[in-house]
Amino acid sequence: MTTIRTRPYPDDGTAVTGRPATMPPVTEPGRPGRASRTRLRLAAAAAGGLLAAGIIVLAAGAASGTAADRAPHGEPAFGRAGPGTATTLTSRANPSTAGGPVTYAATVRPAPGGGTVAFTDGATQVPGCGAQPVDNAGTATCQVTYPGAGSHAITAAYSGDARHAASTSAALTQHVAYRTQLLGNPAASGTSGPGVPVRVILLDAAGTNVSGPGITVTVTGVSPSPSPGTAPHGTLTAVNLGLLPCYQLNIDTAGYPAGSYTVSFAAGSDPTTHTAQFVVP
Repeated sequence: MTTIRTRPYPDDGTAVTGRPATMPPVTEPGRPGRASRTRLRLAAAAAGGLLAAGIIVLAAGAASGTAADRAPHGEPAFGRAGPGTATTLTSRANPSTAGGPVTYAATVRPAPGGGTVAFTDGATQVPGCGAQPVDNAGTATCQVTYPGAGSHAITAAYSGDARHAASTSAALTQHVAYRTQLLGNPAASGTSGPGVPVRVILLDAAGTNVSGPGITVTVTGVSPSPSPGTAPHGTLTAVNLGLLPCYQLNIDTAGYPAGSYTVSFAAGSDPTTHTAQFVVP
């Protein structure tokens, strides 16, 4: 038997004291008046198991819910590289003229608005263009001047930034050439057969004459075929007409049919084929 000592009532604030009350014991069939400790233990164990199982289910649901919530926002998983990029390279003057400026432009897509681009010529960094900033449009530029003729294999490598991966362009071949100027009128006079002198000079972008023995000029062909005459061959001779350095080719036009001819030649490492015309009457 259990005695309730005091209990306040919410309506009048008085308390009831000393009123006995009886609580029937928990019984099980066949054993009146005795609590079933075994059943209580089993119930507690079952409840604990369900609770533990519930925690595991909730934890798994929370983990899967986190992944599902992140996926639609496109957030990268930890440790992965940022979005891929593609870099393209163009030249704003190709071929260019020796001694003149060349501007290279690298375009990164998608436009990152950050990072730098390194321009290289083969395995060598283009002077002053090792880390050109990428603007908000995704473009980085590099300007260089080549004093002589030749070919250059240029690439542009984007560094990447906190949100974008690095990338490198395909190689671009930049051709740098001389300008040429024909001196005099190489039209032959009289009958077929006399030597026709063809004289040319090489110029840079500023119009400066760069002709001289340091640059070899070589005949590469003549068109149309002068048969039964003999096509010119060999190198042009570096000469000075007064104080004007130039190159001269003396063409023996014996056996050439009357007509207009084009002789082609190469100048040093200049990748461009240059031409000059002469006439056999």
